[in-house]
Amino acid sequence: MDPASLLFVGLELSRLSGGETGAATLGDSLEAIEAGGLALSPFEGPVLQPVIGWRSRRLALSLAPGLAGSSSTARSTDGREARVSTLSWKGEARAWVLAGPALVGLDLGLSGATASSQGEAVASAPLLLELAPTAGVRGALSEQLDLVPRLRLPVRVSEGATTWGLGGALMIEWHP
Repeated sequence: MDPASLLFVGLELSRLSGGETGAATLGDSLEAIEAGGLALSPFEGPVLQPVIGWRSRRLALSLAPGLAGSSSTARSTDGREARVSTLSWKGEARAWVLAGPALVGLDLGLSGATASSQGEAVASAPLLLELAPTAGVRGALSEQLDLVPRLRLPVRVSEGATTWGLGGALMIEWHP
């Protein structure tokens, strides 16, 4: 098997919520309160995440960095307004076992978020570690394109607190 044929790149559509990056904690940050008590609105919505990896017949290993930003007007309790920009980032390493079109595996991610107003940092979220068992199927769209929907059960740990939930992702994968 040609080593180049084992490489793949993809583009994944997933929903990035505050709980997945720690951005939800920005509004409670002591830094934000000291900066004027602004009510922050971190980005929550769909993101496209690039994926690059290696795949054999039975195993797939990949990296998936993600970045989402937003800007909105924040309001304080005394009526002041300020433009606040949030930036959420997430990096994942993935290991999947392949059995025909089916896949099962584990995603390991690290993420964080920051907020700034007029060039000054006003809040930062603590780092969030995520361990997500995943299962999905690979469907051929063409000879070199696959569609990979999958379900995830992420377990997130941040500052000693553990949460979990159910999620999903949809990836289009290109391989030579």
